[in-house]
Amino acid sequence: MSNLRYAIIGCGRISPNHIAAAKENHLNIVALCDLDESKVDSLIKSFQLPSKIKKYTNYNEMLKIEELDLVAICTESGKHDQIALDCIEDGCHLIIEKPIALSLDKADQIIEKAKARNLKVCACHQNRFNKSVQKLREAVVGGRFGRLLYGTAHIRWNRGKEYYTQAPWRGTWEQDGGALMNQCIHNIDLLRWMMGEEITEVFAVTDNLIHDFIEAEDLGLAIVKF
Repeated sequence: MSNLRYAIIGCGRISPNHIAAAKENHLNIVALCDLDESKVDSLIKSFQLPSKIKKYTNYNEMLKIEELDLVAICTESGKHDQIALDCIEDGCHLIIEKPIALSLDKADQIIEKAKARNLKVCACHQNRFNKSVQKLREAVVGGRFGRLLYGTAHIRWNRGKEYYTQAPWRGTWEQDGGALMNQCIHNIDLLRWMMGEEITEVFAVTDNLIHDFIEAEDLGLAIVKF
């Protein structure tokens, strides 16, 4: 087992992926935190984790008690930034579920604070590791397509009413950020990765066409100039 002391904040829907990855990479899982302790218990039971793992309902308490090297933040999107800043202040490297923040200002704060403390911050954009995406990236880097002048990404995922009613934070501006920030951010990341690093101009339109019971948009369009 690695000596890297690892903890997860937020034991909801995405957290099993982080547990599986931690086990595969032999990380030392020392603590789990969620406001709902039953979710922590469920995660421990599902993965048959050791009984010595500490359970917390307050991440600040966990940071004070545990000496952590790496923390995965798997909470609602709107809570990522403050938790990240607190973890960095405590000296932790971070894996943050996308998006790392719901505003550029908060994202910049996280990046700058991590650099100042010489800490690593990783955003979860796992689609970069899909085999087809890796092949495409290899072709782009190898110059197979020549100079790229135009690229487009379409995200045709279905998010029905059941998805939004599973958790009260979904579909809200404050905690979810909307479809463009929540779901479409994966392909926005891929488009940026393929087309270029520096963005000079953005034009975006959002709308609510299907789900009139949520406040955030369920359709978004963004045009990005690199």
